[in-house]
Amino acid sequence: MKAPIWSDWSRPAALIIATCLCACSSTPDKITLLPDPGGSVGAVVVKSINNTQVIDTAYAQASVAKNGAIEVTAGNPSDVQERYGDLLAARPPRPMTFTINFLFDSATQLAPDSAATVTQLKTALATWPAPHLTVVGHTDSPGSVEFNDRLSMRRAQTVAALLIQAGIPARQIETAGRGKREPIVRTADGVPSQVNRRVVITIQ
Repeated sequence: MKAPIWSDWSRPAALIIATCLCACSSTPDKITLLPDPGGSVGAVVVKSINNTQVIDTAYAQASVAKNGAIEVTAGNPSDVQERYGDLLAARPPRPMTFTINFLFDSATQLAPDSAATVTQLKTALATWPAPHLTVVGHTDSPGSVEFNDRLSMRRAQTVAALLIQAGIPARQIETAGRGKREPIVRTADGVPSQVNRRVVITIQ
């Protein structure tokens, strides 16, 4: 019987490839640590029934033998691509977030600098397989809570309509309005803030 193994993510940036082979095989189980797209590397604690090892270097590989022994070896991008290229290609894209800003008190008029963001959003969606989108509207602080709740939802609905026009099925879009509860920049109540008048779109 093969020794059981566990892997604990000790930092949230850790991305791993885990290859667990059948119990009757003499080939070790393998865990490979990958950097995130920005190059950051987390760490993984690999535990067998009688051993513990930490891997925290990009492309490092921990091999867990049948008797529970853990061997850590260095790796490199080309080796990982050769071994796991098909598996990596099948991964869904990592979530992306876009922010579109609005003019004061408007649920339909985008801020001028948002045109470039809309273009980037459409470009991302053009190659995204079966995207699911969360669209959340926000406001700045002038106005009542009730007014801003309605305004933030209308802003989310405006962006959802743009997405539907771009070919995204409505069933793949979730909308919500958060009013003035979650500002990027905190201001005194009643003080306008362009950066807080926004809709945040997350694609996953």
